[in-house]
Amino acid sequence: MRADSPKSRPYALRFIVLSVVLALWATAALPETAAAQQLRVVVVPELTTGDLAALEDRGAIGLLVPDAGPKTSAVRARAALERGAVRNSILGGLPGGRTLLEVETATTVPVGPAIVVGLPRGGEQPNDRRYPIAVLGRGFRGVLTSESTRIPGLVSIVDVAPTALGEEGALGSTPDADATGALRDLDEQIRSNRGAKATVLLLSLALLVAVAVFLPAAILPAFAAVLLANLLAGAVGSTEVWVDALIVALAVAASLAIARAGPLVHGLLMAGVLCAYLVAMVADERWVALSPLGPTQNARFYGSSNLLATLLLVPALAGAVLLGRRLGIWAFVGVAALSLVVVGGSSFGADGGGAIVLLAAFVVLGILEHGLSRNLAIGAGAILGILALALVVGGSSHVTDALSDGPVGLAEDLARRLQLSFERATGGIGVALLVFGGIAVFAVMALLERRPLLRALLLAIGVSLLVNDSPNDVVVAGFACYLALSSAPGLGERATGRATQAPPEPREQTAQPASP
Repeated sequence: MRADSPKSRPYALRFIVLSVVLALWATAALPETAAAQQLRVVVVPELTTGDLAALEDRGAIGLLVPDAGPKTSAVRARAALERGAVRNSILGGLPGGRTLLEVETATTVPVGPAIVVGLPRGGEQPNDRRYPIAVLGRGFRGVLTSESTRIPGLVSIVDVAPTALGEEGALGSTPDADATGALRDLDEQIRSNRGAKATVLLLSLALLVAVAVFLPAAILPAFAAVLLANLLAGAVGSTEVWVDALIVALAVAASLAIARAGPLVHGLLMAGVLCAYLVAMVADERWVALSPLGPTQNARFYGSSNLLATLLLVPALAGAVLLGRRLGIWAFVGVAALSLVVVGGSSFGADGGGAIVLLAAFVVLGILEHGLSRNLAIGAGAILGILALALVVGGSSHVTDALSDGPVGLAEDLARRLQLSFERATGGIGVALLVFGGIAVFAVMALLERRPLLRALLLAIGVSLLVNDSPNDVVVAGFACYLALSSAPGLGERATGRATQAPPEPREQTAQPASP
């Protein structure tokens, strides 16, 4: 038989296919080869942020966040630097993965191109300080910019590895005539916001309770005022707690002037709050990121915090209901879509958990408010489409990173959030009482509540406790939301097109004498 006969071809083809499969298997089984390191990474233990002024003329400088979560240590920070990954300190242990970088230690700053950093020293300590980082040479000038933080001058420790390896996600820089001064102001604002959060939140809650008791007609304007005051404090870059508190108090006082305005005005005000946050995130993400109620700057840097996303439930749900009743279901859908973009959009709030919470609330609220109909189906489809668009487009974020890992990655992310949530809830007796006591109260409310808007809110809070990892913030903000929506006159009692009150009793009829 000839070697090239038709009968020999299937065997040759099988041999080629088997060879390709074996080659692919062998390639997959080989360990990954680390990318060549293009920049030296040098840790200078004695380096402080005060030394950055001397490095400003040699490259770009910034403030380095060395870890994720409330704690850090020398060992944790070094591991995060070498691996280009962090693991929240609440979960314990070191970040996983292989070592990506060869990290040197020196007593002085090197002369040639390099990434120079200072790191925490010693054992476990609060992760509330920022450390010096400078990228020397290679055209870097001014302050460092990071895709991880989106705040000029602020750098996550995970940014060092891609910069040293020349990979995607590397640091950039932007010119600044006074880079050292800009970093000093940034550090002071972050430190001030950490101390201002509790004060602003407690003051806001106290004012909202007072308004709900003495002037309930003003509760929605007052709630809007608190959210707008938080945004204003972030925009002006306040570094004094008393200034933040004064802004909140004056804003709430001014909001009382529109207490007697009609539902349409209040609905437009709610939608206006959402628009204001959207515009702020487009104009300058620092206005929200560095606001008193914004992210912590030690695990999450930009977009909506769990606290802020929960508080935004009030303008989202109330605005949708008020405008939907006045202008129709498409106004309802429009406000819902706006809130989903603000909270979940990759270029805006970038809070995937918050988007899921809103979506669940709006689906239930749409059913209870408008009933099962063709319009509702169209509206729900529009919301789903806008949600998908908001989460996928607009650049990389926490949301797109989670989605890029597929179903397995999403499941791992949810499991990690649940573990974080449990660890935070059991971190102390006081926190445990707040969280588990709050969950019990919400559960009882959910069983007893019959008003559509309040039922949707309680569902949203329950979903948030599952998909987000800050249960204490969700519980506190959830109570504030319930107080506002339950106190607003006429907001929760009526579903569109259907009265929820019991039907009136039939009138007694006077007996008439029989006709002859």
